[in-house]
Amino acid sequence: MGSSTAYELAKRGQKTLLLEQFDFLHHRGSSHGESRTIRATYPEDYYCAMAKESFALWEEAQLEIGFKVYFKAQQFDMGPSDNKSLLSVISSCQKNSVPYQVLDRQQVEEKFSGRIKLPENWIGVCSELGGVIKPTKAVSMFQALALRKGAILRDNIQVDNIVKDEVKGGVWVSSANGEKFLAKKCVITAGAWARKLVKTVNGLELPIQALETTVCYWRIKEGHEADFAIGGDFPTFASYGQPYIYGTPSLEFPGLIKIAVHGGYPCDPDKRPWGPGLSLSSLKEWIEGRFSGLVDYGGPVATHCACTP
Repeated sequence: MGSSTAYELAKRGQKTLLLEQFDFLHHRGSSHGESRTIRATYPEDYYCAMAKESFALWEEAQLEIGFKVYFKAQQFDMGPSDNKSLLSVISSCQKNSVPYQVLDRQQVEEKFSGRIKLPENWIGVCSELGGVIKPTKAVSMFQALALRKGAILRDNIQVDNIVKDEVKGGVWVSSANGEKFLAKKCVITAGAWARKLVKTVNGLELPIQALETTVCYWRIKEGHEADFAIGGDFPTFASYGQPYIYGTPSLEFPGLIKIAVHGGYPCDPDKRPWGPGLSLSSLKEWIEGRFSGLVDYGGPVATHCACTP
């Protein structure tokens, strides 16, 4: 968020300074790693318009930089036919003119050539507005574009206070190393650290809780790797219910597919437990039931953690 904000401000001719508390491209927050789902199908209606606008903006940015960070795919949402969140997805598509298909379990098997199987009384919602973003590469892209537009970028600068200048106007941004910066405006994009910083600045307690989440990669059975790879017809996906599960086509690790539980343990971003994460038993059972034995559900072969607000 911070790097893209710096790019957009610099692109508009604003004198821009970006301050990062850690190294650039660090792995301590949520905007790192090799894949994130992008889609227009959300239960929350307000996300849809933003998502639709973002598809064009991603295309523009990667055209300007000269390499890809956005990989198109279908988005497939699934769940019990009476699941309120899934029904809200359908309602949001209708309100926001997002083309979609509602499929029963037999139609889902036909569409994805038997790779995805649904239980009785489940439905699927398929949309062309999906895909995968490569987050670390995207952050690097925005930083490079911001620099091209004249922005100044500084890392390892931890902001510890923001004070309004009642005489000159604007705000003073101070850092833990003693440096101070005067600006007309300050945009806070601190992610999991936003709650702490805002409370320090004005005492406001934002309703933000950081979570430590675990991302898992599972091995695709030999001979079927291409069936689940990005660039084909296999979708990014979300499964509504308990647990809420999401995943992406195989992209960053050949022969592996990302499938994980949405959610995690509450944590202090400065005192991460770096624990084993949520139990995988329900996730293993879900994989066993959905992918026709084509994905090994015995256990993930790779995991990593993220800290997300």
